[in-house]
Amino acid sequence: MNKERKRALGNPNPRNPMQAFFFVRSLSHKSLKTAPFRERCTAIRRAAYASMARSSSPRRAWRRAVLSSLIPRRPRPSPARLPPPRDQHDDLRRLIPGGEAIGDLCKLLEETIDYVSCLRTQVQLMQEIADSVDD
Repeated sequence: MNKERKRALGNPNPRNPMQAFFFVRSLSHKSLKTAPFRERCTAIRRAAYASMARSSSPRRAWRRAVLSSLIPRRPRPSPARLPPPRDQHDDLRRLIPGGEAIGDLCKLLEETIDYVSCLRTQVQLMQEIADSVDD
């Protein structure tokens, strides 16, 4: 099926089905149904980020940063370092998961575009789920 036909059928983003699959699969654990409210909220948030990251390209730096942040790890002592010099793109680097490690401006902008696209898809997916539950 070509891209124009998919968009005409209401799927503007080809990532959406995989993102939905990973999100629903993450939420299907039985222990989630009996968990307290705060734990359920945390599990839903983690499932949303994990599904968004899993459905994106493995070459994305933000994907690796999100997935590694979801895995609990023991903190390791790090050597003392001087803070790096600030430039005009530091704010953008802090917004994108894993953006601090990206030095090239073109790569940073490419990662930002992909991350925002995935966030948009995630919002649409969650809105569709919420709308289907309300009906």
